[in-house]
Amino acid sequence: MKETGKMDIRQLQIFHEVYRAKSVSKAADSLEMGQPTVSIELNKLRKHFNDPLFVRVGNSMQATAVAESLVGHITDLLDKWKRIAEFTEDFEPSVSTRKFTISMMDISHIVLLPKLVTYLHANAPSISLEIVPITPETPTLMSNGGVDLAIGFVSQLKAGFYQQTLFRQQYECLVSSNHPRIQGELSLQDYEREGHVVFYHQGTGHSILEQQIKKLGIHRDIYIQLSSFLGLGLVIEKSDLITSVPTRLSSIFATNPNLRTYPLPFESPRYTIKQHWHARFHQDAGSRWLRKIIYEFFNTAENRSLQGD
Repeated sequence: MKETGKMDIRQLQIFHEVYRAKSVSKAADSLEMGQPTVSIELNKLRKHFNDPLFVRVGNSMQATAVAESLVGHITDLLDKWKRIAEFTEDFEPSVSTRKFTISMMDISHIVLLPKLVTYLHANAPSISLEIVPITPETPTLMSNGGVDLAIGFVSQLKAGFYQQTLFRQQYECLVSSNHPRIQGELSLQDYEREGHVVFYHQGTGHSILEQQIKKLGIHRDIYIQLSSFLGLGLVIEKSDLITSVPTRLSSIFATNPNLRTYPLPFESPRYTIKQHWHARFHQDAGSRWLRKIIYEFFNTAENRSLQGD
């Protein structure tokens, strides 16, 4: 009667090598095992199948009819086991049709998205993007795969998430070049006197500036509160209002000759912009590729010098 003891991969490898080499000693050499160990494990298989499996004919070990029936199944199983043991997820961006969902605020639309789209167009033309805002639901969406990556100042993340610093920044003041009262420099008196456009949206770094202003007891005359940077440059250009914006954004606005940037007339808080992802997708090949590309956008030697790092 056939025994029903457990088999392991090593025993199946021994079977396969004895069948291939037609020799117990050669199988032992190939597997870098001692011949007694191979003989012991082969005897366990013989008991399990209640069959000698291999019998000596002349100078070789010939397979029995039972072994011939088993060899195809065992070979297939060993091939599958090898693929599992050596598994690495392939991701080829040049031919991938994957869609990535990135959570970001509209400042990243201006600072990051043009670079990313240009890169994808040249190197991964079939990859598509879905851009969604950072909200209180963003951590849950990252954990269940609804969002691949969140970029920005995301303070509500807890255990189970990874993060990587992209760049550090602070705030500057944006003013019309034709402002009737601010020319040459911006004083604290100017800052407190003029009407302000302020930006606030949950999940952004703007709260850091608000805390600093409150801590220093600085007064502002808030004229407009926005939830988006869309149209901000035009509002400032066409009015006497001023605004405080992150340096990465102010440097883009400053390319407009009708706008001018000034250092804040008080110590600006510094904060870091990071990319965040859930631990479930830490080893995902596509996600790793996307994170690497975005990180490199902000960490060339030129960008590091701009950050003062």
